[in-house]
Amino acid sequence: MSGLRPEYEKNPTKIEERSFDVIRNTLSCYAIGRDLFEVAVRVVHAGGDFSLANLIGSQKNAIESARGAFASGGRIFCDVEMLRAGISRGECARLGLEAVCFIHDDETAERARGDGITRAMASVDIAVERGVRIFAFGNAPSALYRLLEHRENGAPVDFVCGMPVGFVGAAESKEALRASGIPAIFLRGPRGGSGLCAACMNALLRMV
Repeated sequence: MSGLRPEYEKNPTKIEERSFDVIRNTLSCYAIGRDLFEVAVRVVHAGGDFSLANLIGSQKNAIESARGAFASGGRIFCDVEMLRAGISRGECARLGLEAVCFIHDDETAERARGDGITRAMASVDIAVERGVRIFAFGNAPSALYRLLEHRENGAPVDFVCGMPVGFVGAAESKEALRASGIPAIFLRGPRGGSGLCAACMNALLRMV
């Protein structure tokens, strides 16, 4: 059987370089703004799907807002652990940032039970109370909605990456984010997920 196996690339650096070359060449024909191009490259790479590039939206000078927020250091709220794990520790360390997730904390569970809300919502409450101002959502629409409620009540929010996935509230929560006026990058419709959100955040981190 080994004689029938085709030759394939084994060098991880070359694999990544060739992948990005293919993606950049293909996306050069798409109507993507220069500021969002590298974000689109990373998101397409993470999802293996060129159609994702057409779903990326941004508002309120999102790229510049993200750069300013990241350059100031601090913490990045992640709605789930998978997203936190996907954000580059090296890039965060370079900028004095820390990706945090409170979804499995005992305090989060207690608040969720006491208030009759999701753990994701309770984790946003805790993040706001602790002064977190950068937020990334790859899973929970309810958490994104919760942040928008805090924003309406005056909580400071510097930047949001909104890419929750699902068929109940995901698309609507991202439309609400778009309407909020918060500096944000988002993925329209029900598609999203931790991998795509992490790819977007890593692209932004590399721009700083």
